[in-house]
Parts: sequence; structure tokens; C-alpha cells
Amino acid sequence: MQPVQLSLLPEKHPALPAMVFAQLPGRQVTAAVTLLAGLIARAAALPAAATAALAEVSGDE
Repeated sequence: MQPVQLSLLPEKHPALPAMVFAQLPGRQVTAAVTLLAGLIARAAALPAAATAALAEVSGDE
């Protein structure tokens, strides 16, 4: 009987996030972070009732 690899992950470890981040174009990263910050701010500003209604519609009760 031969051993079997149980993991689906490759043997190599992926690059660290900092290393990947350095390879991305600066303008696009800035735009993406700005958009993400706006989405987070809008989500945080939702009233509790709207948040509960969204959870009910999506089935995350």
C-alpha cells in the first residue's frame, strides 16, 4: 500500500500577501480600497431594521 496525499493544496506555499500586494498596480489598488471603504461605510450606516430585513431576504436568519 502506498501513501496518498489527502490535501488538495499544492506542496508549494503561496506567496505572502505583502509580496502579492507589491505586484499590483498602485492606481487600481487605491481605487479598489476606496470602493471597499465606501461599501463598508454604507453597510455600517444601515439601520438595524434594514439589516434585519436584508438577513431575512437572504435567508441568514
